[in-house]
Amino acid sequence: MKNENIFLNNRAVLKISGPNFLTFLNNILTSDITKIKSKEVVPSALLSPQGRILFDMLISLGPIKNIDDLGYILIECEVTQADDLFKKITIYNLRKEVIIEKTKYKVFVTKNPKNHLHSLIDKRFFETSIGRFYKDIEIENIYLECNVTSSKDINWYNSLRYINCIPEGPKEIIPNVSLPLEINLDLLGGINFEKGCFIGQEVNARVKWKGLVKKKYVPIIMENKDLSITNYNIDNENKIFLKDIEIGKIMSLAYDKIVNKYFGIAIIKLVHLYNFEENSDLECYHEESKIKIRFPQYLLPLPKKT
Repeated sequence: MKNENIFLNNRAVLKISGPNFLTFLNNILTSDITKIKSKEVVPSALLSPQGRILFDMLISLGPIKNIDDLGYILIECEVTQADDLFKKITIYNLRKEVIIEKTKYKVFVTKNPKNHLHSLIDKRFFETSIGRFYKDIEIENIYLECNVTSSKDINWYNSLRYINCIPEGPKEIIPNVSLPLEINLDLLGGINFEKGCFIGQEVNARVKWKGLVKKKYVPIIMENKDLSITNYNIDNENKIFLKDIEIGKIMSLAYDKIVNKYFGIAIIKLVHLYNFEENSDLECYHEESKIKIRFPQYLLPLPKKT
C-alpha cells in the first residue's frame, strides 16, 4: 500500500448537539454513546422496530472547547442515506431536545493517524491502525491541502475492510434486511445489550440469547485467474457453493492488483461454518473461481453446533 490518505466521496457527516444529545442518541442507537472516548470513532446503527438495520454509521465525539461547552456527536454515514437519516432522527426528536445539522465535512481515511492532529482511530480495525478525519474544505482544494491521492485509489481501504470483515454502507448492509448480529456488529463493538432499551433492542436480544442467527458475514479471498479482469461485477446471483450445495453469496469485492486477488465479504449460512478449524481455510466456489474463507481473529472461535 502506498503511504497516502484517501478522500471518501461516498460518505457524509451529521452533527448532533444540544443539552440532552447523549441521552437522546443512547435511546435510539445500538451502541453505548456514553462510553465513546475522544480521538476514536466507533460503529453504531439505527434499527427498525423489527430489529433490522436501517442505517449503519460511525460515531465520534466533537472536541469540547471550554467548561461551558456541552460538546456534540458527529455521525458519519453513506452520502446517499444522509438525507433519510437526518429525517429519521428528526422524527424521533419529538421534544426538540437536540439540534440536528447537516455538515459540509469531507471524510478522509489515513494509514498514519499519528501524523494528523485531529485524526480519529477507527475502532473496527483490530490489528491495523486506521484513522479517519473530517474537514470542511472545498472539493477543489482537497488534493492540495490534505495530501490526498485520487479517490479512485480506494481499493487498499476496501481490501483492508474486507480482510477484517467490516461491511459499510447500504450496498453491503442491506437496509431493513440485515440483522446486527449477522454483520458481526456485536463483535465490532457496535451494539450494547447492557445499556438499556434502544429501537429494535428486544428483537435482537432474543436473537442473541436464543441463538437464532442463521447467517454470518465472513471475509473471503478469491484468486483472479484472468489478469484482464480487475472489476468483478456483483449482482444478486453471486452464489457460493460448497460441494454443490449453495451456502451463501458474495456481498462485495475489491481487487488488489499487487497480489492479483479479490478480497471481499460474503454472507454464509452458519450451519456450514460449524466444523471450521481455526488455523485453516474453508474452500468453496463461485462459478469456476476458488474462494477461501479466512477469518479475522475477532471472529474466532466460531460458535459450535449444539
